[in-house]
Amino acid sequence: MNTRQTTHILLIEDNPGDAQLVKIYMKDAAFKYELFVAETLFEGQDIIGRQEIDIVLLDLSLPDTQGFKTLNLYLEKVPNIPVIVLTGVNNEIVGYQAVKAGAQDYLVKGQFEGKLLGRSIRYAVQRHKEVQKLEETKRELTINERRIVKAQQLAGFGNWEMDLVSSEMFWTDEIYRIFGFHPGSISTGLSDYINYVHYEDRDMVEQFFDNAMKDGKLYKIEHRIVVDGTSIKWLAIHAQVFCDDLTNRTMLVGGVQDITERKANEQMIMEQNINRQTSLLKDEAMQDMSFHIRTPLSSVVNLLYLLETTTISPQQRELVEGLKISVEDLSLNINNMLNFSMLVSQNLKPEDADIAIGDFINSLKKVIQIKADKAKVKLEFSMGDSLPEKIIGDDKKITQIIYNLIDHATRHTPSGNRIVMSLDIINNDKLNIRASYTGKTLTINQIKELTEENKILETIKNDANETDKQQLSLAIVSKLVKILKGNFNIANKDSDSTLFDVIIPIKAVKIQQLNATAPEEPVKILLVEDHFLNQMATKKLLTSWSPLVTVDIAENGMIAVEKFKAHGYDLILMDLQMPTMNGFDATVRIREKSQVPIIALTASASKQEAERCFQIGMNNYVSKPFKPNELYMVIMSALASVVESV
Repeated sequence: MNTRQTTHILLIEDNPGDAQLVKIYMKDAAFKYELFVAETLFEGQDIIGRQEIDIVLLDLSLPDTQGFKTLNLYLEKVPNIPVIVLTGVNNEIVGYQAVKAGAQDYLVKGQFEGKLLGRSIRYAVQRHKEVQKLEETKRELTINERRIVKAQQLAGFGNWEMDLVSSEMFWTDEIYRIFGFHPGSISTGLSDYINYVHYEDRDMVEQFFDNAMKDGKLYKIEHRIVVDGTSIKWLAIHAQVFCDDLTNRTMLVGGVQDITERKANEQMIMEQNINRQTSLLKDEAMQDMSFHIRTPLSSVVNLLYLLETTTISPQQRELVEGLKISVEDLSLNINNMLNFSMLVSQNLKPEDADIAIGDFINSLKKVIQIKADKAKVKLEFSMGDSLPEKIIGDDKKITQIIYNLIDHATRHTPSGNRIVMSLDIINNDKLNIRASYTGKTLTINQIKELTEENKILETIKNDANETDKQQLSLAIVSKLVKILKGNFNIANKDSDSTLFDVIIPIKAVKIQQLNATAPEEPVKILLVEDHFLNQMATKKLLTSWSPLVTVDIAENGMIAVEKFKAHGYDLILMDLQMPTMNGFDATVRIREKSQVPIIALTASASKQEAERCFQIGMNNYVSKPFKPNELYMVIMSALASVVESV
């Protein structure tokens, strides 16, 4: 073990200028070191053979070797000394390939200084030591694991002996019990043993005994037996020839262990792992799909808003309104798809938010009217007089409940008939959603059965019939209501009329008036966004809001940090998923220096992500696609909180 306080560094570099720069940079290193220099790989390997070296700084272009061949030759000859690659090419792919090949780090010439070089050396040496410790631990664990496995295989619950001449066997009492017999109640020859072996395993077991009797090696297998002619057990059996000097007998001895439970656990674990991996893949695919749909969708929403504020003809305004409704319908379907994915994985949780009832219902009515018109049914929508201006509840799930009720009703209502939808408040703390239509549906007991564990999955199998698929919307409603701790009832008022009655706990509040018309003082905003359309649409959205608003753009978190250091801003709108540096890391860097308001803008909306945003110091969280007024309100609220804290 190296107990030296001085780090021995070998620089393999043929360019005298670059070598001199490294020597100069090393003066800023915060540790004791001794630097050795070689101009060729061969000379460097010679120094390593004569001198104890802790780390190597390796240039890839040398007189005796070029490119990645240099690194490969070094690692082939000196695998146990960590290496940092020095390259003149500013290419992340080159660096990634170098690290992947076995280098601890890579540095681009001309783009590092003394502190960075010293830090890279310290970290590389430490990482190498940690890797060595992990490898040693891994080797020890492997040895211990092999010992445990060996002991388990050899430790039988019962022992047996067999005469090699007569093939007669002696069983201990435990073996009789494993086979389902009272001790001593049956004959115990080799043929008797094989007679109880599962017919698919008999050839294997016969071969096992033949091999074990031929030499003195230890043999072991696992096979099945049939007990009482009905049940199956798994056994682990081992055997070895044994010469007894006292009796001058040569026997085959061994042990039998009942491993049925272990086999069942292994099968269960395997199935659980398969199901878990399948579920994770589905969730990841759905979240990825959501992100790539919501990102351009946010641009469409913003551009439509901007188009609506321009001078357009009545016909064009009608077309814009139709596009807005279609976008809202698409958003609902995306949320429905994501909710269903999360219902299956059991990951859906309540997420309360402020809901302005008027805007909420007007927006929803336009979308569900599309479904009614398409089904050629009349839709009547009513709001109770006791509805407050604002409630606190899970707007996305409430929207999905209403949307899926209408979806089911339109599928079962004959053309020309009507659907009646109403919303009201009960006791100031419960939202009552009612939908009635003329048509038959499932009973509440059938709905409960449908939403039991794994039932939802069964409705989307390839062989599911059309009726099963049509019930999926009610399955989602029932599950969402349960998550929100509400009640879902279905009443068949007569043979042709059905009533859905949903009650969901909420909180009624008064709307807090915020002036979001426009800021009264200049506001400098940094928009951190990598999507070009979102950059253009969001910037135009903000600058058209007020001439006092100016917007700069940063394509990723790294650029955002640098721009903030250089210019300073009144507020930052931060996308989360970006290349080079994401929004989370950028926020952490900015929070080290400033408490400037930071609002997250993301297409991958989830409660977990929102919580993470608040944990690292963001002020608010807006999911794409967002309505312009919603963003304005959040911005003004964030700016107001800064004024209040001053």
